[in-house]
Amino acid sequence: MGKFTTLSGKLKDRASQMKLNVVHLCSSVNTKNIDEAILKATTHTSNKPPSDKYVKFLQSTMATCYCPQTISGIVQRLCVTTDVCVASKCLILIHNMIKSEKGYEGEDGHRGTNSHRNLIYNQGESNLKLDDLNVGSSCFTIELVPWVQWYKKYLNIYLCIAEVLGVTPNIKEKFEEKRLETQRVSSYTTDCIFKQVDFLVNLFEQINARPETLMERPNIIVIRMIGLMEQDYVSVIRLIKIRFEELDKRTADPAELIPVLVRLDKCRESLSEFCWRCKPLDKEFWDLVLKLKAN
Repeated sequence: MGKFTTLSGKLKDRASQMKLNVVHLCSSVNTKNIDEAILKATTHTSNKPPSDKYVKFLQSTMATCYCPQTISGIVQRLCVTTDVCVASKCLILIHNMIKSEKGYEGEDGHRGTNSHRNLIYNQGESNLKLDDLNVGSSCFTIELVPWVQWYKKYLNIYLCIAEVLGVTPNIKEKFEEKRLETQRVSSYTTDCIFKQVDFLVNLFEQINARPETLMERPNIIVIRMIGLMEQDYVSVIRLIKIRFEELDKRTADPAELIPVLVRLDKCRESLSEFCWRCKPLDKEFWDLVLKLKAN
């Protein structure tokens, strides 16, 4: 960052802190701590992603009565900023908050509840639209802009998937989580499963549409985005695989699967970059895709 940009950022951060101090004169300590953590995680003056310290603190509020305030604070920060670095950090925070939802811990997960992904989604997709970002002249921010625009589209799709599935697409390798999800899927109609698969494949297509990364000068905010996306990739593979296996058991016309299989095939080469995270699962998944295509 240039000296003027850095000074301007420091002044903005200081002004935000002063405003926060005034606003919270009569607030509880917890409320002030949440807003301070959001400010410190999304400063104007750092080219680094949100500190794990603040991410973990904010995630710790997700299962408490302070969840709505945390979500509202992050979304509000995103809505008012014109700084591309601040916007990228807000999106990373939103992604982390959604992923912290433990929707596979019980038979019903968070279905029908006012979970934090619902809190974000119900405020409208417009909250994730960023049309007036100040790009600046640094190579860092110029590279970051297309990633921020891509990332907000990615998160919109991610939130839509959470609404369609009724749970955050964040399934782990644990046997119990897979058992519960398989049980849920077996109770769905075939049309419902097709609809869910369609949304899940949308996420793969958005991953496929990601901007190029300049490997000679890695952007660490972009690296954090990619890291979170890679985790989602593994979860979505599990979710699609469970649904394909269920469809394979049914007597539905195999031809109905062809369009979605073709869409997946178009993404395969680009997605292969992430197969190192789950090589056995990745192989099983694409073998299943080939089997379904052969049918």
